[in-house]
Amino acid sequence: MIKFFRKIRQRLLTENKFSKYFLYAIGEIVLVVIGILIALQINNWNQNSTRNKLELEALKNLKEDFHFNLSELRRIDSVNTRNIKSCLIILNHTGKRFTEDFILEKYLNDAAASPDYVAKNGFLNDLVSSGNLGLIKNNALRNLLSSWPTILDELTLRELASEKSDFALIDFIMKNGSWLNVDEVIGFNNSLNIKLPQSGFDINNKQMLKLPEFENRIENQIMFFNIVKDRYKDCMDLNKEIIQLLESEIKAKR
Repeated sequence: MIKFFRKIRQRLLTENKFSKYFLYAIGEIVLVVIGILIALQINNWNQNSTRNKLELEALKNLKEDFHFNLSELRRIDSVNTRNIKSCLIILNHTGKRFTEDFILEKYLNDAAASPDYVAKNGFLNDLVSSGNLGLIKNNALRNLLSSWPTILDELTLRELASEKSDFALIDFIMKNGSWLNVDEVIGFNNSLNIKLPQSGFDINNKQMLKLPEFENRIENQIMFFNIVKDRYKDCMDLNKEIIQLLESEIKAKR
């Protein structure tokens, strides 16, 4: 093709047809410009196609992670709800409500066992650390994803405060009761490779039900559990919003 245009140019110059040569030269420039524009357009199309594929892959990975996160949140929240119920049951048997037939050991472990939520954020963290969060074109979705680590940090602070209250209750039970008796009742020994003996002390955990400090500590546990429960709800609400937008974006790109 280049040889063809060169021959035409040489013939026009030889025949002294400068006006035609001038028009021909302009036409050749126009063709070159058009060729460059087409090449740029093809390159842009290829880049956009590659970017769209990367975005779709990112959306799918994020969807998988956040479905796991929501499932885990619901599981942890159910554990937290069970702990609150156990504490309420204990409170219904303190002080004047004390009864000899109440088996406190069934509920003590729940009362001092704040659950810990661990989110699956590997892919999101990779996007943020690599500066590729911009792959997500939807501004609303990108903003929600950016706010996820912040709300998790708030949850972690509440969980740490709840765990600190756990340790205080555990310490109180260690001084005034018997964890060996608790482990025997709840069947903890069954999960061990060794058989724990019964307590060597004549300790009745039910006597703690008569202590005002024990009642106060159990009530305190409910407060901390409930605060964490509110944070679980916030996390679940945000998680659901993120999943909804992820699914909408994935559907639109298929």
